[in-house]
Amino acid sequence: MTENLPDPAGSAGSAVDDGHTHRVHNGKRDLTIDELARMQPGMDRLMAEVGPRLHRCYHAALAGNWPLAAYFGKSAAKQLALSAESRPKYEPEMTAYLRDDYAPVTAAIRAQDRAAFLAAWAVMVDRANALHVFFGKPYLGWKTPEQPPDDLDLTAGMP
Repeated sequence: MTENLPDPAGSAGSAVDDGHTHRVHNGKRDLTIDELARMQPGMDRLMAEVGPRLHRCYHAALAGNWPLAAYFGKSAAKQLALSAESRPKYEPEMTAYLRDDYAPVTAAIRAQDRAAFLAAWAVMVDRANALHVFFGKPYLGWKTPEQPPDDLDLTAGMP
């Protein structure tokens, strides 16, 4: 069954070719590529996953568990990169953020340098909040949770 689907963005010139509609199966039902695309998370869902990862990264670094900090730092970076790729309006700023503001945090983790980590972390958080303002969301002010996560052993794997 082939459908001529409306462009979800409503822009002219990008109608689906009614002679060639791709379908995928998610294990429950057939979906068109357009339906699948609409299910992709928005920036709010992507960012909701970043916060807890950064919380864990920060407190792992404070505990001196550099491998754990690196694990959560890499996970958060992947999520941030995904947000840049999946939400093009954020791409230039997010790419610059990862390069200029996030990379010093990961470098400090690799170097196992607590002082450099704390300095880079403060810059990274300030820049994240400046970007919230830039994108018209001044009410989003992220701060590092003071208490470590209570569901994670920050000393796991340490000598």
